[in-house]
Amino acid sequence: MNYSNIEIFIQTLVTLFILMDPIGILPLFIALTKDQNVIQKKNAARHIALVVAAVLTISTLFGNDILSYFYIGISEFKVSGGLLLLLMSMQMLITDNISAVFVSEKTRKYSSGRLVTPLGIPLLAGPGAIGTVIIYGQRAPNVLGYGLIIVDVIIASFVAYVAMYNAHHLARIFGDIGIEIITKILALILGAIAIRFICQGLIMLLPGLN
Repeated sequence: MNYSNIEIFIQTLVTLFILMDPIGILPLFIALTKDQNVIQKKNAARHIALVVAAVLTISTLFGNDILSYFYIGISEFKVSGGLLLLLMSMQMLITDNISAVFVSEKTRKYSSGRLVTPLGIPLLAGPGAIGTVIIYGQRAPNVLGYGLIIVDVIIASFVAYVAMYNAHHLARIFGDIGIEIITKILALILGAIAIRFICQGLIMLLPGLN
């Protein structure tokens, strides 16, 4: 199946937004930075966004080479990546609050560097996001397509930075219920994307299913 550059750009950007879920991560960011001042929170948000952008950019450029080194085809990666996305969507649906995943960390004080984990990796630049840029990078028809995926990564990372920098303002606007509703809706969309990845990978591995 042939994809145009604009299709790659839009699909990658939408998927990254859903996976990174900058609104859903706000409660965790607020909890882990509650003892920091405004400057420290700004530095933390910037460091996290830069690490996320770097990890996803490297994955876009060299992801296929890494797969080839381990003799993994894109079809196998689609199935495994789709299963991972499906598990992530289920976790988003059944978890009452994203910060509950790291509830034991709430009382710890984090510097901007230490906040890269868990906020940057694995929540924002997790296996799902990495798998997404690798898969869409494989579909890119030319160098421009790869460039547009990197632009997607930059846009998504910047949006995450803005969300974290304005976490308390956005949290007051949406409220706990609003953030929870947004997270659940995004989880349903992510689940549908996961099923599509799995089906595409299975058809490639087992052509008789087509």
